[in-house]
Amino acid sequence: MKTLEKVNYKGFIWPLIVGIILWLITPWRPSGLTPQAWEMFAIFVATIVGCITKPLPIGGTTLTGLVVTVLVGLAPMKDIVNNKGVVVNQGVLSSFGNSAAWLIAMAFIMAHGISKTGLGNRIAYLMIEKFGKKSLGIGYAITGLELILGALIPSNSARTGGVVWPVVQSISEDGYHSEPNSPSRKKIGAYIDFMAFHANILSTALFITGAAPNMVAQQLAAQKGYQMTWAGWFFTAVVPVAVLTLIIPLVIYKIYPPEIKETPDAKKWAESKLEKMGPMSKPEKIMSAVFCLSIVLWVLSGFFKLEQLNATFVAFLAVVLLLITGVLTMQDALKETGAWNILIWLSILMFMAGKLISYGFISWFSNLVQNGLHGISWGIVLAVLVLLMFYTHYFFASGTAHMTALYLPFLSVAVATGAPLGLSAMLLAFTGAINASTTHYANGPASILATTGYVKQSEWWKMNFILGLIYLAVFGTVGTLWMKVIGVW
Repeated sequence: MKTLEKVNYKGFIWPLIVGIILWLITPWRPSGLTPQAWEMFAIFVATIVGCITKPLPIGGTTLTGLVVTVLVGLAPMKDIVNNKGVVVNQGVLSSFGNSAAWLIAMAFIMAHGISKTGLGNRIAYLMIEKFGKKSLGIGYAITGLELILGALIPSNSARTGGVVWPVVQSISEDGYHSEPNSPSRKKIGAYIDFMAFHANILSTALFITGAAPNMVAQQLAAQKGYQMTWAGWFFTAVVPVAVLTLIIPLVIYKIYPPEIKETPDAKKWAESKLEKMGPMSKPEKIMSAVFCLSIVLWVLSGFFKLEQLNATFVAFLAVVLLLITGVLTMQDALKETGAWNILIWLSILMFMAGKLISYGFISWFSNLVQNGLHGISWGIVLAVLVLLMFYTHYFFASGTAHMTALYLPFLSVAVATGAPLGLSAMLLAFTGAINASTTHYANGPASILATTGYVKQSEWWKMNFILGLIYLAVFGTVGTLWMKVIGVW
């Protein structure tokens, strides 16, 4: 007998309460806002709350918000154009042409090729073989592995769950009998588990395709007139991330030291894995070539502003090459549910954020805060906004929801008080990557690695607070100075 799928109906309670209350006070809305602007704000906030409470997976939650938006008349299904052919009211169907969402979807399919061919595992074993003689070396190897995978795999959760965590688990349990939920966890497993999480933060910050919140920031910054390219993001991030890559493994090694300091068995373990894999297969070679081609084209498009080679087209081209060469099948692409899931929810969230702009809510909010901060230096304002973007993540379990809710309002406020657009856009975007260094529920990788039994929750929060200060200090000083050098502001 068939049964209904489980739905978290309790998760609807808070979105409904928040949405209904905000909707009902529309007649008493702040002056300067149209009814449509306030109503759109009510639906948007309710949708973001739903992304946090998760009555449905994020795709289902955002679809629900989209349907409500149409039902109450805040958006049509199709674009409405005037007699001159100009779009006067964007329809919801047009939201699914969002270039960032399609870029990530295609990148997810590319990542399936990395996994299917075994290229990701080969890279992991090579890193451990080269740097795995000491525990600290394994920490740096895990970091290097993540930085490489950050360019290959656009989902930070996929990188952690699909490649890095299995490597951490194998080294800990098979190599050194360091078991979770036991005193032996401190031998080495706890150290490299925690190190893997921070390596993921660094890889997320280095590439615009490192995680979905980065792409959200890209789209929202574009709405304020600032264009983030793959190459531009990389060259802006490379210096502060390089500094942190040197510092973070050493800091974790000092504040959370493993009992085992020498790890010659790790090198032997990696060598045995590589020997079992044998020489690179033809699919691996093709996958490597396609990926390298994609990187080259992404960099060229960023330098030369080639519209024919924009980042989304390059991702489409890569997927087609993988299909033509037989590395992937169309069934592989269709089975990559993460790609189609993100295509839905990211497109919808960007559409709703765009409606907040078109109805005037963002400009009203920006002017309100600007008036409240009149006379205060833009540097102080930007610093406060960065700190708020970082520490408010304690209230979010989704980096995407957090970025969608606060990035554009914060960017608008910073620019309105005189802060340079490029500096504000990039600092706030980077903060959306490093603010995962807060809680055990901060993002997908945190949920994976904080629940393995290697690191206690109290340890997680205490050490992350310390490391969070380091991230803020490096991006706030080194990052800001580097952006001045390369002309971001």
